[in-house]
Amino acid sequence: MRLTSSIRSVLLAGSAISLVAACVDAEVATPGDSNIGPINVVGGGNGSAALQFAQRASAPASAADCPAPLVFTPDVTLVNSANQPITGSAGLAITSNFCALPSPITGTVSIPLQDDPILVSGTVFIGNDDGDGSTAGDPANRADVAFAAGQVFMAEQVDGVLDLIVVSRGSEMDAIGTQNSPIIFTSNADFSDDGLPNGTSDTGDWGGLAINGRAANNRGERSGEGGSGLYGGAIDTDTSGELRYVRIQHAGFSFTPDNQLNTIALQSVGSGTRLSFIQAHRGADDGFEWFGGTVDMDHAVVTGAIDDSIDWTDGWRGNLQFALVVQNPGDDNGIEGDNRSSDPNLGDGVGLRSNPTVSNLTLIGDGEAGGGDEGMQLRNGTQGIVLNTLITNFRQGFEYNLTNSDNGITTTGGNPTVLGLVVSGNSSAFAGDSAAEYATEITNGDITEIANASVNGVFPGINELAPTPVDPTGFGLAAGSFIGAFGPSETETDNWTTGWTVPGSIPAGDCPTGTVLASETPQSAGFINATESAICVVANPVLGDVTLTAGRIYRLDGTVFVGNDDGQTATDTANIGTLTIDPGVTVFGNCGGTAGSCGTGNVDLLVVSRGSQMFAEGSPSAPIIFTSRDDLVAGGDTVRDAQGEFGGLAINGRAPNNRGERSGEGGSGLYGGAIDGDNSGSLQYVQVRYAGFSFTPDNQLNGVALQSVGDGTNIDFIQVIDGADDGIEWFGGTVDVKHAVILGAVDDSIDWTDGWNGSLQYAIVKQNNGDDNGIEGDNRSSDPNLGAPTLRSRPTIANVTLIGDADAGGGDEGIQLRNGTEGWVFNSIVTNFRQGLEYNLTNSDNGITTTGLNPTIQGLSISVSASADFAGDASAELVDQDNGTANVGNIENFATSTLTQPAGFPFPLVPGANETADGVNLIAADAAQYTATDPELDTAGAAYLGAIENAADTWFAGWTLGL
Repeated sequence: MRLTSSIRSVLLAGSAISLVAACVDAEVATPGDSNIGPINVVGGGNGSAALQFAQRASAPASAADCPAPLVFTPDVTLVNSANQPITGSAGLAITSNFCALPSPITGTVSIPLQDDPILVSGTVFIGNDDGDGSTAGDPANRADVAFAAGQVFMAEQVDGVLDLIVVSRGSEMDAIGTQNSPIIFTSNADFSDDGLPNGTSDTGDWGGLAINGRAANNRGERSGEGGSGLYGGAIDTDTSGELRYVRIQHAGFSFTPDNQLNTIALQSVGSGTRLSFIQAHRGADDGFEWFGGTVDMDHAVVTGAIDDSIDWTDGWRGNLQFALVVQNPGDDNGIEGDNRSSDPNLGDGVGLRSNPTVSNLTLIGDGEAGGGDEGMQLRNGTQGIVLNTLITNFRQGFEYNLTNSDNGITTTGGNPTVLGLVVSGNSSAFAGDSAAEYATEITNGDITEIANASVNGVFPGINELAPTPVDPTGFGLAAGSFIGAFGPSETETDNWTTGWTVPGSIPAGDCPTGTVLASETPQSAGFINATESAICVVANPVLGDVTLTAGRIYRLDGTVFVGNDDGQTATDTANIGTLTIDPGVTVFGNCGGTAGSCGTGNVDLLVVSRGSQMFAEGSPSAPIIFTSRDDLVAGGDTVRDAQGEFGGLAINGRAPNNRGERSGEGGSGLYGGAIDGDNSGSLQYVQVRYAGFSFTPDNQLNGVALQSVGDGTNIDFIQVIDGADDGIEWFGGTVDVKHAVILGAVDDSIDWTDGWNGSLQYAIVKQNNGDDNGIEGDNRSSDPNLGAPTLRSRPTIANVTLIGDADAGGGDEGIQLRNGTEGWVFNSIVTNFRQGLEYNLTNSDNGITTTGLNPTIQGLSISVSASADFAGDASAELVDQDNGTANVGNIENFATSTLTQPAGFPFPLVPGANETADGVNLIAADAAQYTATDPELDTAGAAYLGAIENAADTWFAGWTLGL
């Protein structure tokens, strides 16, 4: 049985989010082909995200910034998922300004797209109730409100006040988004954790949406639960507007067992209303509930509803076609269909008994053996038609109650029609009766029971596709002669959920192939802020295709190799491993080499072997995080000033170095070869925290070790935090790196040796007190001329901002070039180091002098706060050392830095007057020099010095920690 690891891309989320998962089975899980996958969005920035959101440039400053009828609302307190105020560094609550919906809204209103969320505060009525339509109403009561595609609404979440949107009878709301710009209704807490409306808060943050119509129900005019107003009438074709490409997140509330708010309550809504492409995410009660009415819905998604995902009662007579339900552990039924619990025959004979037609549904349970969860429970007199539906991974698949167990009343008249129902891979297929018994109780009963599911993600497998589906067009529906919610031409990366949805959930206890379920859980391990369902241990070695899917945390036990070493050229495909890590996934190590439960010298380390690949491709809103157990116990949301808590990452390639095949430090395996374009995979939007370990002065693990890695490898947007040795070190190879952030490396932040011939562009370095050099560039200390001319270190460094620790003692230098390295340093900034730049033509240890070309430096601004701009030599002497060729020149040293601090960020980064002034000694390298030196460089960086151009250039924001 397999339930999801191959569906790594079912629900692709808009609004800077990625994909949603369904569920995964521990027995068989076949990775898909895409390198993007379902995510448990955790957001970037963590501790600083609320501050960034509060200080956003677009926040309204006054009533003039809020178009009518929106109301300026200042100083709204941001809250976390526990509805507690988020505080800043001074311990004060973080607040921000918003434009809010008034209540009631009347008249014809079209609200243009606002850059900021529109606040929902208290109960907002769209229109006043205009009666059931039996008599002439009052036009002054009515509203026709339109919201723009892409608009986001945020519930305020003030203690004691329930936020709710209600469309009153006679009024209309048009919330028409697009696939790439859905309209989103969510909560304060969802925003505040990471500044994005990405569905990452808890259930029941706010009330949700209620739509009141004038269609008939079997109990007459009613008052909606939760104070949601009157509904009901006799106009079955009544219209309440249109919702299309809409997400409603973290809604619902239970006052009592009989008075509850759902994510969306459809209360006698008429068939003139149009509902398509709607997601109810993490609701505190039902996802969608119909209370009578005739309205249809198509392309619906329910993820993580605490009660029933789909519920109807009181005589609903509409249609539902193409729906996906993904349950969380502890949720109730996928579908609960009623007529009326107290009288299952209510409305019979007058056409007001519940009688919907539902077709092409995929209902995926939580895999729990206990509890009350059933895939589909039809009871209390409901009629209706069920077509082409798949039910899997529930405790019980299907239940039909001919007789009400509470009061003994038996349903009279027609029973449901069931055709093309597949009940596959549930703990038990049926509740109460067998399929044969149901056949006598259900009209045209056509139910297939499958014990061994072949479900692949949310797609039916070979077993589920064997039964013959029916043609729903014969029942007045759209074409869909297939089982489940997705057609045969849809794929995991291209289906009707793509582009507008947010992540669902993954049942606890499931781990993808290539990993093993740990005995501990994130909660039992004490991982603060962890919402994942399980801890999965990565097997060693990783062979074949293994995907670390979202919704779990992954543990490294010891050194884990992706593949076995496959030599300098391909020899045996059985050695090859491909490790894919989905956006938002966290991988942690237990051991950092220090004494304790792991023992001294025992280190957890992830190594990509020669010939194998790792695709760790996060996103700006969902970076991939490699970190330590201690970090997760501490919450993982602030920089902790800790080092060496796990081993880090090492990537072994087949590109050349100047010492031949080598064995990596720290037991990290063999590297080296002759393939410049070797491809070890891709790292993108990745954090590496608290890594590294020093066994001896000559045997050390770094945050990231790039060991003869080839330039077919992609590394872009990578952060290393508080490494116990170097941040990133290149040992030969040709790989290029862009957009690097290195904070607090104990030794050198950037280090190279042994003939590295790649490039580094756009890097931010910030050192802690006592750290060593910003850059330490070598060829080989024992022989600075090793590998000359073609295998000598000759990298291109461009657009780097190096910020020291202002330590007057110790060895910290901004840039130290020595031991024969060649290369280029373009358009960079060095500030706040003890010494700005040092270049060693002669090795002080052995007296060997570098021959051949020396480094070229053009466009370097140096400002230091301690003893010297240069170590050993003045800038003029550096030129002289290069035999008068002026390769080392175009350097300007200033007494003070004029870098300024971007709003909401912890240290100065924006170039000021000193860092931007061309002059006699400071002449920036231009685009032509960039292109001529290394075609991999982005020529846009030739327009300025340092890692960022100006205050608006915030490529480092959101996906990093500590910035």
